[in-house]
Amino acid sequence: MPPIVSHKPLWRLLLVFFVLVLAVSAVGLFYYESQWKQIKKEKQNELLAIADLKVSQIVNWRKERLADAATIFANSLLAPHIRDLLKDPKGAKGKKQIRAWMESFRTTYQYDDILLLNGKGAVLLSVAPNREKIGPHAKGLSSRAMKARRIIFSDLYRGTAAKIRLYIVVPILDKEENETLGVFLLRIDPHVFLYPLIETWPTPSPTGETMLIRREGNGGVYLNDLRYRKDAALALRFPIRGRDLPAALAASGKEGIVEGADYRGTEVLGAIRPVPDSPWSIIAKVDKKEVSAPIRWRLWNLMLVIALCILLAGAGVVLILQRREEEEERIYREHLEETVKKRTAELEKVNRQLEASYRDMESFSYSASHDLRTPLVAINGFVRRLSKDYAEVLDSRGVELLNIVRERAGKMERLVNDLLAFSRVGAREIQSVEIDMEALASEVCEELRLSIGRRDVRIEIKPLPRAVGDPSMIRQVLVNLLGNAIKFTRPREVAWIELSGASDCDENVYNVKDNGVGFDMEQAGKLFGHFQRLDNAGEFEGTGIGLVIVKRIVEKHGGRVGAQSRAEGGATFFFTLPTLRQR
Repeated sequence: MPPIVSHKPLWRLLLVFFVLVLAVSAVGLFYYESQWKQIKKEKQNELLAIADLKVSQIVNWRKERLADAATIFANSLLAPHIRDLLKDPKGAKGKKQIRAWMESFRTTYQYDDILLLNGKGAVLLSVAPNREKIGPHAKGLSSRAMKARRIIFSDLYRGTAAKIRLYIVVPILDKEENETLGVFLLRIDPHVFLYPLIETWPTPSPTGETMLIRREGNGGVYLNDLRYRKDAALALRFPIRGRDLPAALAASGKEGIVEGADYRGTEVLGAIRPVPDSPWSIIAKVDKKEVSAPIRWRLWNLMLVIALCILLAGAGVVLILQRREEEEERIYREHLEETVKKRTAELEKVNRQLEASYRDMESFSYSASHDLRTPLVAINGFVRRLSKDYAEVLDSRGVELLNIVRERAGKMERLVNDLLAFSRVGAREIQSVEIDMEALASEVCEELRLSIGRRDVRIEIKPLPRAVGDPSMIRQVLVNLLGNAIKFTRPREVAWIELSGASDCDENVYNVKDNGVGFDMEQAGKLFGHFQRLDNAGEFEGTGIGLVIVKRIVEKHGGRVGAQSRAEGGATFFFTLPTLRQR
């Protein structure tokens, strides 16, 4: 029976209700605007920081290159050798010494090539395996450097081989004779360091992009390849006037935060910074959609809060109306209690349905994986029969196709087995007992030695604290982690694997460390995800479920899993288990 409401003071309560609605909406709108401004300001500061970082990196890179050139410019011991070479160009001893020094300098400081030119611009020596032809631009730089008797750092340009190049021209001065003998051309390939330095975005971003531009007359040109436009370096040009293009704003001298449409026509937010001592400007930009993405879920939450506040205000009005009469309040409370009981019963029913659905899903996963094994066995049987009975009929292509079928069926069988193992882990109850981890690890290592073959694999088991858990499940954890270590150390001539552990008052920590190929720490979060693999599937076998099983077993024991990798290779996987004190 619904509650009875008196309508005599209704207009006053409705007025209060609408005032509350307006007040809550105004507060919500103010909160949304302040949050949007804050997020936009944070993104602007981030873009400025990235632009400043790139400028600093480019400036440091240029300083390092100029420092290399200054080393050559100040080397007074080169002039006599080069003078001798100019007098006797065929002198093998002097040429060999200069070439050896040039090769050492190129290798040490990672230049694409170092060329020695005489005063007429002719190439005397070059150390690159495939020497490019010196074009008019490089010869002009050489002539300027010899006349000015100073180091010249060229701009980016396309050389004679249609490749983008930079040159540092170092004049060779003979101070005793007060003349310029020639120049060294230090050729730089920007794809080796400069472009990766510019294009690398330091934070996770789906649309973040950094661009290097320079002005050319009434327009400008992009100096590096773009995220959404390949082969744009020194090829994609743009006009300056009448454009809100960030690159055009940068070419016109604009600095700081800008907004506009980029070369794709997409609205972006960017930061512009000029590169000192160069005609370059750096632009760090992101799509506005990315900037506004964090505010969207906040908007939904805000709308939900406003709706709840409005509902609460309405409920307050209803409660006030119903409190007018004692009998109405009693009826209202009975009605409310009945509604709560009904909703509670519905929630309990839904909860039971969810639990049943979860059990059915695991049962289906197990049944489906189990039933898939039958056709796989049949496929393998038919392939073996074809290989045996029709060996003389099949040509090499037919044999190759049968081998492909056998290989794919094997991979499918391994995947099915892993799915079965994963399903069993979820359905099985833990039988916790005290575990001798050292003995268990030794047994697992002995079992895994069959898969090692003739490889030189050295496994060291250090003292391991005893733990509490299900022995068969923890055995599976050790099998998967040690098996992974053996697999991913395959490229090493000598594989080294260490199993260690430590204990504190809260938990036991066990580590499996190897000197294998390792992994990218930026993708470490994918390691324990379903069917996630970071390695090349053609190089290392596996289905990506082994680490998922490890995580599920450890978490069922109340523990944690994780992994770390070093830049030079190798990885360490760890997991935790309850201590004997927690039993």
